[in-house]
Amino acid sequence: MHRFHCPDLDADLVELPEEEAHHAASVLRLVRGKRVVLVNGRGAHVEAELEDVGRRQVLVRVVERRDMPLERAHRIHLAVAPTKQMDRYEWFVEKAVEVGVDRITPVITDRTERARLRVDRLDRVAISAMKQSLRHWLPVIDEPITLDELLKQSLPDQRFFGWCEGKHASLMAGYHGGSDALVLIGPEGDLTNAEAELLRSHGFEAVSLGQARLRTETAALTACTWMSLAQQR
Repeated sequence: MHRFHCPDLDADLVELPEEEAHHAASVLRLVRGKRVVLVNGRGAHVEAELEDVGRRQVLVRVVERRDMPLERAHRIHLAVAPTKQMDRYEWFVEKAVEVGVDRITPVITDRTERARLRVDRLDRVAISAMKQSLRHWLPVIDEPITLDELLKQSLPDQRFFGWCEGKHASLMAGYHGGSDALVLIGPEGDLTNAEAELLRSHGFEAVSLGQARLRTETAALTACTWMSLAQQR
């Protein structure tokens, strides 16, 4: 069945959001009586039937409701410096949602070449990936913050940062799937020595993701994939 994202699923008769309504009526050309699935990104799985399909409005009637459990026992939080080319960051968000992530924080560092992001656009990418991968939980995508602002937040005990220089261990050896974790990935020019020392002073461990030098978005996705799979062992 076709899937649609609808944040509010409390009523028995639900109006699809504008973009989803357009997709259902004008792109898929669905008709009255067609069964669909609605998800709100917070665990709801709703089977519904199209009640009214108009040019400007699509109404669906709820047939069955289910609450889906959290997909992971422990949260995966990625803090990733925005890439210079926005499409690369959107690619990372899309694939991280497909693999499994709970929170993404764009973090601005000394060498970050892009300080502004359209979080609303990233949210749309994440919603599309959630539907495509048949998931029920949408990750939180934060507004961009500085490294100092990130370090002032309440952070999980497991804290890592990818670093190409200096002494570091392997994320695959250091991470365990038994508690929440944060992995920070810096910009294309890497983190500075001062930033690395600052992170270490806040309980972060420098890690590598293999022998190859990876792009920012590739490194972030690699870390996400390993942590997600490690929780399934």
